[in-house]
Amino acid sequence: MDLQTFSDIAPQIASDPGLPERAIRGEGTDEATWLDWPGMARLPALDLATWLPANCRLVVVAPHPDDEVLACGGLLARHAGQGGDSLVIAVSDGEASHGDRDPWPAEVLGPVRRSESDAGLARLGVSPAAVVRLGLPDGQIARHEGALQVRLAALLRASPVPDLVISTWSQDGHPDHEACGRAAEAAARQLGCRFAAAPVWMWHWARPDDARVPWQRLHALPLAIAPRAAKLQALAAHSSQLTPRPGDELPVLGEQIIARAGRHAEFFFC
Repeated sequence: MDLQTFSDIAPQIASDPGLPERAIRGEGTDEATWLDWPGMARLPALDLATWLPANCRLVVVAPHPDDEVLACGGLLARHAGQGGDSLVIAVSDGEASHGDRDPWPAEVLGPVRRSESDAGLARLGVSPAAVVRLGLPDGQIARHEGALQVRLAALLRASPVPDLVISTWSQDGHPDHEACGRAAEAAARQLGCRFAAAPVWMWHWARPDDARVPWQRLHALPLAIAPRAAKLQALAAHSSQLTPRPGDELPVLGEQIIARAGRHAEFFFC
């Protein structure tokens, strides 16, 4: 979920005129504001037994290590708890989150983040054998979107039960998140699989009743204490993102992001 500066993502914005309207800056909308919004309570609830039965494979397409946790860590834990199979497709290694600053240049940080992801997924009940790492360049996934769609289509399956594919929302505000969302949805439609998009950065740049968000499509998946705890434990494995980067006062995963991860529900555009 690498929080890049505006200058980092500016070259890619040229191909996406809408992105500046969803800019990821500052602390964003605080969690208290979201919790006070009556609209959250009005979102329709998903029933796991019908939306993701135990005989259905859950496929999560994560742009960076930790996005699988932030987007749907609770869902992964709940599905593992009901004996379901999951596949996590890690699109990049998140090697650019620290901008090549010492002591975390990309060639050092990439392996660290892969290890953190494995540790976090284990806490959600996902084994390393259920993880495919594609190694696309962090921050440049949009340049490889067509190839990503082809690769995803080869990994999905429509029988005997079509996969449920989850990725980040195609309007999330981060170029990598948006490219993954588009590619994953296209691949799912191609194979006849179901698809749902998880907003991650939307909660940062949007406000309650924000007209840029299709609230009528957003659904809530309630989380009990155990999957919420597993999600927070999985997030804690990403220590490189929880400590300030060299030269920065704040970590990539700030206070508001962690607060959102502890919510009583996860949210999906269906």
